[in-house]
Amino acid sequence: MDYSWQPFFPYNAILCRYSEIGTKGRNRFIFEERLRTDLQRRLAALGNLHFSNDRGRIFILPEAPKTIFTAADLALLRREIPLLAGLASVSPGFYVKPDIGGIEQVIDTHFPALYHAFQKCPHALPPTYAMHSRRSDKSFPMSCEEVEIHFATRLHQRFPDLTIDLQHAHLVIELEIRKNMAFISFERIEGPGGLPSGSAGRVLGLLSGGFDSPVACYQMLRRGCCMDFLTFHSSPFTPPATLTKVCALVRRLNDFQTSGKLLTINLLPAQKAIRDACFSRFRTVLYRRFMLRLAEYVAGYLRAQALVTGDNLGQVASQTLENLTVINAATSMLIIRPLITADKNDTMALAEKIGTWKLSSENVPDSCTVFAPPDPATRTNLKKILQQERLIPIDLLLKQCLETTSILNPNDYSQQIVATDKMIAYGCSSQK
Repeated sequence: MDYSWQPFFPYNAILCRYSEIGTKGRNRFIFEERLRTDLQRRLAALGNLHFSNDRGRIFILPEAPKTIFTAADLALLRREIPLLAGLASVSPGFYVKPDIGGIEQVIDTHFPALYHAFQKCPHALPPTYAMHSRRSDKSFPMSCEEVEIHFATRLHQRFPDLTIDLQHAHLVIELEIRKNMAFISFERIEGPGGLPSGSAGRVLGLLSGGFDSPVACYQMLRRGCCMDFLTFHSSPFTPPATLTKVCALVRRLNDFQTSGKLLTINLLPAQKAIRDACFSRFRTVLYRRFMLRLAEYVAGYLRAQALVTGDNLGQVASQTLENLTVINAATSMLIIRPLITADKNDTMALAEKIGTWKLSSENVPDSCTVFAPPDPATRTNLKKILQQERLIPIDLLLKQCLETTSILNPNDYSQQIVATDKMIAYGCSSQK
């Protein structure tokens, strides 16, 4: 929701909500602590903060001498919260004593500014209103329904044109009443949900410049994975822009985590051998099998537990059930495909939401387009593919490709060559 029209309020607290973490049992505190650590890191610019957990909520208060959050603080909060996996939503608000008089004072003081700011918006719609209250302190003398009726009546007396709309109100007051405090807010910033970063292990994302693989990587980041990235190029048949485009995607995806590494491998030695020795209609499947073999070495080197791809069932020739089965057989690693059943329109919408759509839409060739066959097979079987692979020196080609492996800094494009013997040693260790 767009809150840009709202006036500045001198909020003195932040309420953080999570959903899925609340379903955890005895390990719940581990997820809460990871989320708290991420919050501290993301909100470090706000200065010293006091964190407290209370019944499925995390409250953040500024520490003295600071008593309220500034407009710049709130701008940072609105920018960072949508990037922080594990959070369902966050509200800046007022932390007061849990009595009806204190709550009335906050609403009487600040709601008129909210109302008048909305009235000045160009849409000029009749304002609708809702209060959503929660009461965990059952000793409070009013029920949630009674509190909501009380304030609806009170506000309507001052602002007669207000109408109630509990589902899609323009002006919303959220109220939480707890044992030792009450919290009032006029704003809710949506988070990505999921699980905190680092709570689900390390994975390696196979990242191209297309729309699907960045979204698939985001889905895994949202599930609490730490992620490194591997991309393939076919230099000199692919231009330098192939890698700079992927760097831009990695920079964006790293906004959702503590920065992951980007590794690059030149697939051209394998592609040339496949082009010269194998049937053209099998090239795409053979390329993909080579990519997974190489990715397994890289995953071993990085201590990643699974590979992540942007495959979508039936979307292209290599993504039929038959071809995916044959491609899978090239590695013993777990392959996670978050988009396997996704509708393309949903994927594009999510790409736009997370900020990768514009980057992916740049028309830059990648490895998949090099020596692409005009008639790719849609239903291969492992026996035929193994017969084709006997025509090429797989181990030699793997070594030649691995010799091109480098760690590419997505910020300044500097490269660090990875020693092939170290890569092979780690890869072989992971395959045992």
